[in-house]
Amino acid sequence: MSNTRMREDEFLEGIKSHDRRSLAKMLSLCEKDPETANVLLDKLEKKTSHVVGITGSPGVGKSTLISAILDKMNGKNVGVIVVDPSSPFTGGALLGDRVRMQSHATNEKFFIRSFANRGALGGLSPSIYEACDTFESFGMDNVIIETVGVGQSEIDVSNIADTVIVVLSPDNGDEIQMMKAGLMEIADLFVINKSDNPRSQILLSRLRAMTAGSKEVPIYLTNAVTSEGVERLVRALDSRFFQILSDGTLSQKRRKRLLNHVKSMIRRELDRLVQSFEIDGISPKEMRDHIIEELCRKKRL
Repeated sequence: MSNTRMREDEFLEGIKSHDRRSLAKMLSLCEKDPETANVLLDKLEKKTSHVVGITGSPGVGKSTLISAILDKMNGKNVGVIVVDPSSPFTGGALLGDRVRMQSHATNEKFFIRSFANRGALGGLSPSIYEACDTFESFGMDNVIIETVGVGQSEIDVSNIADTVIVVLSPDNGDEIQMMKAGLMEIADLFVINKSDNPRSQILLSRLRAMTAGSKEVPIYLTNAVTSEGVERLVRALDSRFFQILSDGTLSQKRRKRLLNHVKSMIRRELDRLVQSFEIDGISPKEMRDHIIEELCRKKRL
């Protein structure tokens, strides 16, 4: 057996035995070389974690809310993916996980990792599917994804999360109108954070009026700083996971997630091929034909 294969076997065994260093290396591989990461992940058994996406506009308190949620997780193993804006110089995340949620960074039950969105639309990282699969292969009970925080374009989180929490703040009085066209429709739960603000009740009334007659979406009021209302929210998440696991909704969501994972892999390969071609003096049709030819050659079609 080659040294490379031995290292691979040791690496996979590290994930199976819940070695945090192996987990960190796998997550780095997801970001740097997702194709190789997918090959390795195919060799690992995955636990069905509850994948929770937390989205909303900047300043609503998403990171603080996640920190408060972790406080109430009662011994569960939780992976947290924090999607941050990319540095225009290095391509890396501008904000680090230990800065965002420093009090939980050394807890053995939690693993918090920042991923750069690398300019991707939808508020997520291009490697989000591989990262999520890695946490499930590691045996996490819950995986929490915090989107980058860019407002209405953050709807891609519904393609991967089992439960989507849309966080609102009473400080943004016109936020509901701004998000009506997309973000509001993907919510499985609404959270009005900073509930100590007197305007939170006004926002609650407006939100109830807006969602009347459509699908019934529970609304929770929290104060992430004091943890008020957070324990009730965590119980609601547990109840929802049991429900969607029992009624078949989770299976439907996982099929959707698999299809979107495949789409993301195809887009990534197409981007790579487009970047590899010399574009001077070539027409769009010629480039298209080159890409199709290269894809067929690579897949031996």
